[in-house]
Amino acid sequence: MHDAGYNEEFDALERLVLEIDALASILCDASDSTDNNSVDSHNNFVVTTAEALVRVRKYINGVTHDSFPELVARKFDVPCIGLEVFVYTSDKPTPADRVRLRITLPPGYPNLAPAEVTVLTAPKGFPKSLLDDLSLKLTNRTKELIGFEIMMEVINECRDALDDWKAARSLESHELKDSCTVDKSLPSCLLSRRWIWVHHITNSNRLNQIVQEARQLHLGGYVKGGYPGVVVVEGSCQNCDEFVVWIKGNKSRPGGFGRNWGHHVRGEAVIEARQLPETFEVLEDDMGKLGGLCRQFGVEEEFREFILQHKASKEE
Repeated sequence: MHDAGYNEEFDALERLVLEIDALASILCDASDSTDNNSVDSHNNFVVTTAEALVRVRKYINGVTHDSFPELVARKFDVPCIGLEVFVYTSDKPTPADRVRLRITLPPGYPNLAPAEVTVLTAPKGFPKSLLDDLSLKLTNRTKELIGFEIMMEVINECRDALDDWKAARSLESHELKDSCTVDKSLPSCLLSRRWIWVHHITNSNRLNQIVQEARQLHLGGYVKGGYPGVVVVEGSCQNCDEFVVWIKGNKSRPGGFGRNWGHHVRGEAVIEARQLPETFEVLEDDMGKLGGLCRQFGVEEEFREFILQHKASKEE
């Protein structure tokens, strides 16, 4: 904690640097540097204003407890920080199947000013109308969440848009076939588990609606409120699909929260037997408690991969 003299501009700079470092730890290899100013097509995340970021780091590091009031009082010309982020449509990324985002963090971000997001390129075949919709959606999202760190939110919105586009293309491809045969010898999906990340769930009515919907569909699992919110449901594949359609918001299923609510389906597991309690429950804002329950019921690896985004190493 800093003493008197601590101001919101300095707090914003600290939060900006911490967010960039956190983003780098998620998107970059350990050998990558967040101060690298070269745009490499193999990287997922690049700081394009490396010198400006170095200046900000030096300023923050120079503000010690003793010198804080004097240094904060001294005018620091806060620069804009620019980044490029690549969101891919496949597990084997190539420049042809990615969305390329430019994110500009102006002075005052995230406390006082929204980030600026520009969609530079999209995958081959991605319609311009969807590209325009995505750009507008990301811009509006950053304005809605002023005061919060938004870069992972923006990336997840992109991933959702890409997933929806890919699913629509796949459906159209299947509908073009006049007929199809089903090999009944192949096992069908009977049970599934879905992991949904939400920027926040603080409204008690929303929590109650999630619980009601899950229980009506005979789904087990949990919803963790707060920042961020997490929903994990488990049950029949059909009912899990219906729950996801509802929470995304659909004309045929009114009452969901829609894309602007900031939900993101992070992961899916097809399972042979249910592992979570069959009665869907609400948890308090305690990610550690949710992690402990996941460990207890044998789904910790999925929790770490889909919600914490920590993939287990091959040695593990």
